Amino acid sequence: MLRRSLALMAILILSSTSRADFAVTYFLGENNFDIYSYELIKMSLEKTRGKYGDFTLTAVDNIPNKRRFAILQQHTFPNLVVMRGYQTKFHTKGGLTYINFPVDFGLLGWRICFVSPQSKAKIEAIESLEELRRYSIVQGIDWTDNIILRENGFRVIELEGYQNLFKVVASGRADLFCRGINELPGELAAFKEIGNLMYNESFVLTYKMPFFYYLNSKDILAKQRIEEGLKLAYEDGSIMRLWHERFDANIQFANLQHRQIFNLTNHAIETAPKGYEKYLIDPATIKLP
Repeated sequence: MLRRSLALMAILILSSTSRADFAVTYFLGENNFDIYSYELIKMSLEKTRGKYGDFTLTAVDNIPNKRRFAILQQHTFPNLVVMRGYQTKFHTKGGLTYINFPVDFGLLGWRICFVSPQSKAKIEAIESLEELRRYSIVQGIDWTDNIILRENGFRVIELEGYQNLFKVVASGRADLFCRGINELPGELAAFKEIGNLMYNESFVLTYKMPFFYYLNSKDILAKQRIEEGLKLAYEDGSIMRLWHERFDANIQFANLQHRQIFNLTNHAIETAPKGYEKYLIDPATIKLP
């Protein structure tokens, strides 16, 4: 289902390239949140069509996170938009800018975890964050929350290959592989052919990790247009309708009311401008239809 959705997204992207003038480039993703992010960029451009004119939204092949920012700095593609969680280093590198609007409304900072078969029962029984720190967490290379998890005392194993991470936890080579509550349900279905792919139902990790759109600082007009479009879509309710359509079922699946909530600190986010905070949503208290 997920692969069909990604294929459909590619077709939709290509179909939007006719009759277009303003070129925007975006990396093809790997999960349902990437599809949502594409829809959000397209919505922002549609909302500003009257002011700025037609547009081309073109996808390029997905590549690892670290290489994305190298390409962004090199200005390889016109108006390239890269979605990424806030890290201080992105704002000390020259040539980058970002839109201070949390694409995920804070949802990716709520993490539920795939768990190894060997550790599942023991982890279900833990009662404190101190106990949880005894278990290893596998993550992708250079992921935003690698720093957050280590800062909070966790042993993090960084490995390459998105699909490989599911195999690592299912085979017991790591105890946990934590995902946003909007990601795990779709991934559980997409990778069901991997034997012993299980998830924990007893706790959720939460920390401030807003995801923003980054652009090359030369792409001033693209930043201005997308930012204006996002705010227009927020004001008229379009974004929240899309957000609920995409993620309400995921929030219900997470069953947060019956999980221990472990709050982690993220000191890096303290350096970010505070304008994003008014958009954050607490999925543990939000009322769903």
